[in-house]
Amino acid sequence: MTAQRVSRRKAIGLAAALLATALGSGTALAGPQETTARPAQTAPQRPPTKPNILFVLVDDMGYGDLSITGNRLVATPHIDALARDGLMMTQFYDASPICSPSRAGFMTGRFPARDRFVTFVDGRRRNAAFNQADWLDPKLPTLPRTLQQVGYATGQFGKWHLGGGRDIGDAPLPTAYGFDESYVQWEGLGPRVLPTDLTNKLGEQSAALGKGPIDWLPRAQLTARFIDKTLDFVRRSKDKSWFAQLWLTDMHSPWVPSAEQLAATKGKGRNPREDNFLAVLVAMDAEIGRLVEGLRAAGELDDTLIVFTSDNGPTIGANAPGSAGPYRGRKASLYEGGVRQPLIIRWPGQVPAGRRDADSVVQAVDLLPTMAAITGARNPSGIDGIDVSAAWRGKPITSRPDLYSHIARAGGEAFGPLYAIRSGPWKLLMNVDGSAAELYNIEQDPGEQRDRKADSPSVFKDLSRRLASWIATLPPPATPRPRR
Repeated sequence: MTAQRVSRRKAIGLAAALLATALGSGTALAGPQETTARPAQTAPQRPPTKPNILFVLVDDMGYGDLSITGNRLVATPHIDALARDGLMMTQFYDASPICSPSRAGFMTGRFPARDRFVTFVDGRRRNAAFNQADWLDPKLPTLPRTLQQVGYATGQFGKWHLGGGRDIGDAPLPTAYGFDESYVQWEGLGPRVLPTDLTNKLGEQSAALGKGPIDWLPRAQLTARFIDKTLDFVRRSKDKSWFAQLWLTDMHSPWVPSAEQLAATKGKGRNPREDNFLAVLVAMDAEIGRLVEGLRAAGELDDTLIVFTSDNGPTIGANAPGSAGPYRGRKASLYEGGVRQPLIIRWPGQVPAGRRDADSVVQAVDLLPTMAAITGARNPSGIDGIDVSAAWRGKPITSRPDLYSHIARAGGEAFGPLYAIRSGPWKLLMNVDGSAAELYNIEQDPGEQRDRKADSPSVFKDLSRRLASWIATLPPPATPRPRR
């Protein structure tokens, strides 16, 4: 290790000590009768040197898909190792149970429904039917721009799905949001790679839009390409701190493993479809292992904060592969199985290794303010998240402002209500008119099996009022016709 790297690591340790001193004590989730006013935030102390940051987001990976969270069909040793070397938070929530608004929450630190991100970005006609924006507004605060402003090199690799695909060829490029460079897929513009072996038309539609050089590869090779691009970015950015988003699509259907990948899992699933699912899961895990070794070889691993999670629950379908673990619901549902994920944090010397935090309730919108605090960046105004770095360092959060979420779906789909609030141990789900309301004590009943409206009327009344008040602040929802 070079003297420069040793000096940088010492500086990071000093920065961590300064930040730990500056952090206040953790707080407990506010009960539904308590105020949820946001505590005053002090200006973060700028550390002398900032860690590299790698944010790995997997598409459609369920809570129980990793062997460390219960998968007994196959092992995921490399991802499990990230958790053993760091922290796993088990009450982490996506901002939405579907890809585009979930990603918007990570990017902006805001509840995505505020910005007309309520379902996945599709073609213009379906977007209009749901009052869904065609792309994320680049004027909003973003995580990469926040870090770019304090000297980070920034790169986006993998799925985008925040605008730029289907019939939307005028969406901003990822570089408009604070990335120095990007390499994405069909739901994004700019340099990208498209699959050669899928029967859907998304690749052809993307190619027809132009707006960047295009590569073509079999789907089974896409993750390796994204990791190669990430490692190349890291090697070219070693003279400064860097932030890389690696957003992988392996767990999103269709699952198209190579013959070699499939051979490793054939017969381990309940059917050939699940064999394919398990094959791409194992292959993705192996690529994560290669990524970690690449960072080690580049001399960057010990100076890098790694964040790993999923954008929503497993793919829709009662018999579909993928596991939400002990939780009810799947992708597109606001039940726990649709939005609850393991959040893995690895940061040597700063985050205690081998620890689980089952107490802190954290959401995707917290990533931006947490990274701002860690790096000494200015916390943007107008965001909903809070700094949770104290919990990462071993002091669980015991109180926080309420969390809100929304998913837009056609009426009649059996995935539960469309709006939710989490306040203290309580979670209320309901529709825009207050119908179909369900109340659960998540601490006592994480599987959401016992509706508590009848025996907790004061809680139900208070949370209904709060959720209705939040809904009233949102852009008006569209009402697409039910599917027939």
